[in-house]
Amino acid sequence: MAAQSTPPASPTPQTSSNLPPPAQNDPRFEMELEFVLSLSNPAYLSHLALTYPHLLTPKSESSARKSSSENTLGDSEADQFARYLAYLYAYWRTPEYSQYLTHPGATLRALELLQQDAFRRDVIMPGVTQALERIDDVAMDNQALAESGEAHGIQASPP
Repeated sequence: MAAQSTPPASPTPQTSSNLPPPAQNDPRFEMELEFVLSLSNPAYLSHLALTYPHLLTPKSESSARKSSSENTLGDSEADQFARYLAYLYAYWRTPEYSQYLTHPGATLRALELLQQDAFRRDVIMPGVTQALERIDDVAMDNQALAESGEAHGIQASPP
């Protein structure tokens, strides 16, 4: 069985004032963009939870059982992945980066939810991903309605 890889250790999340500008031809930018866009898909979140549950187990649960998923510093893979998600969220929620997201609402919502231990633990349950799919359906319907109204000269009212 092949060893499962974990994301590279990430620096402490930066503030938007000291973020480097996105480099579209940078392989890391492209890889992270593809990954965060994948997170907007509830089916992909379910796949992550089912395939890599050790990455989504909250720290309190993972520290209770010492395993091979810890590095020499004592950080579990779940802790490392949580820090990587925080790093991604710090970048991709800024206007400089979010302009590249094809589904910014769903992507940023998923990144925000993934900051919570409870969500990372519960995303394995089918009801959670089904609820996310319903939210996405409503958002898509609202966007289609707004675009239809704009095409007919009707201005959408704020929610």
